[in-house]
Amino acid sequence: MVVTMLSDATGVPEPVLRLLLSILTAYPVALFYHIAFLRPMKTKWAPFIRNLYVVVTGLSISYFFNGSDIKHSLITTIVTWFICYFGDLIGNRELACAVSFIFNFSYLLVGYYVTSTDEYDVDWTMPHCVLCLRMIGFSMDFMDGAKFLKSSAPEKKTIDNKKIDPPVTQANLKAPKQPISFEKNVQLPTLPPLIETIGYAYFFGSFMIGPQFSFHLYRKLITMSLYADVNNIPAGSYKCALKSFFIGALYLGIQQIGVAYFPMSYLLTKEYNAEPLFVRLVSMWFAGKFAFTKYLGIWTLAEGSCILSGISFNGYDDNGNPEWNGLANVDMMKFEFSTSLNQIVGAFNTNTNLWTKIYIFKRLIFLGNKNLSSIGALLFLALWHGLHPGYYFCFFLEFVDIETEKRCVKRLEPYTKQLYDPMNKSNSIMILRRLHKVACWFGQTCGLHYAMVSFELLKWNRVIPAYNSVYWIGHIVVFSLLLADIILPRKRVKKIEDKNNTKLALNEKTKVISDYVNGTKIKEQ
Repeated sequence: MVVTMLSDATGVPEPVLRLLLSILTAYPVALFYHIAFLRPMKTKWAPFIRNLYVVVTGLSISYFFNGSDIKHSLITTIVTWFICYFGDLIGNRELACAVSFIFNFSYLLVGYYVTSTDEYDVDWTMPHCVLCLRMIGFSMDFMDGAKFLKSSAPEKKTIDNKKIDPPVTQANLKAPKQPISFEKNVQLPTLPPLIETIGYAYFFGSFMIGPQFSFHLYRKLITMSLYADVNNIPAGSYKCALKSFFIGALYLGIQQIGVAYFPMSYLLTKEYNAEPLFVRLVSMWFAGKFAFTKYLGIWTLAEGSCILSGISFNGYDDNGNPEWNGLANVDMMKFEFSTSLNQIVGAFNTNTNLWTKIYIFKRLIFLGNKNLSSIGALLFLALWHGLHPGYYFCFFLEFVDIETEKRCVKRLEPYTKQLYDPMNKSNSIMILRRLHKVACWFGQTCGLHYAMVSFELLKWNRVIPAYNSVYWIGHIVVFSLLLADIILPRKRVKKIEDKNNTKLALNEKTKVISDYVNGTKIKEQ
């Protein structure tokens, strides 16, 4: 009743309002967890108590958003656990993993089919798509855990009277960090208790819209093994959480203003088609831009509660300062100023992309071809998003865009890498370098925002008219570049026969310039 009244008063659709309130409710829940449970507890039941709090609060928030539809997430979580249990019982975890994958993915797709409308649906399938990946990853980790039973496990420290993994310390973080959402050793040698699996599925800071992370990380949180000194939790989480809150709210506010001027629906109007081509292209660029802004805002807003809970602790930086960006789902600066689509992959929906790389892309190694593995991963992501044809259109174009970009970068590298030679510090080179970066940024955003149109419009009867209005210019450009790269001959590189020159060239190749052009690391020649 209260939510309905607020919806009527604000004009925000009730499902969207419930989503925002659910994400915001996670903040006080996370704050209480930080105060009451993010400390040592002198009882062997400490991990159970922490997990129980997560279960109760997570289920409560889920019921507020889903109502009686909470049954869908409960069914899939419990059934997945029993699939793994019986798979272990018969000694065939591979079969259990396969059944779990089919069950979870099929359940989600049937849910899409039953609930789908012509618009982007904010209903129980939204958090369920997050749960789908979480349960598939859980069963795969359990399958991989069988390998550890055949070898001796490393020694583990005990906190709260329970064996846990070695903590993160300043000393062991001098090496390059692994993403904490899916570290190297996330396998599950033994099946976790059902109650812990439910806590993992309904973790209050992430079950609605992400971020994705492994059960291994969740267990490190409830056992306090995430910290080197449990009596001295690193400072800064409150400040970082508040920062995430305000940046997320700012982005959502900008998005609301932006879509008022450049709504995606405007691309389907007669007024839009009556505009000059240049104006239509500009309007499409901004419509795509503000469509992305929505995701940047909501993910950053959700990140704040993860930071407050303590699960986002990412060790220390080079100066010994604690970092709380371990589960950041978007790198704002990198996303906004990326000069390539390849960089965007690492800056947008980071943890889902990492999940796809680990659990789908790498598992398709049997195909023997990276392009086939990429197509398989993108097809999986398109299906995971829903049944609307716009998703498949978008992901197919994404694959072609990235492949074309990769080819163009390689072909133009002999001409562009001298711009990034640190020895070249002349004003003309600096100006050309900046112009090149601006050109790359503009090309990347044009391709990205253009593809986003089909992702947002969803249906063929809307996608096709929108692209017709700009004469499919984005498709023509990218396929023309791809075809040109295939047809045009490549410049031959002369072999250096002189031994001294060869040795010198090899030595110089080891010097890596720490600048990136179009996502490609440039080496000094």
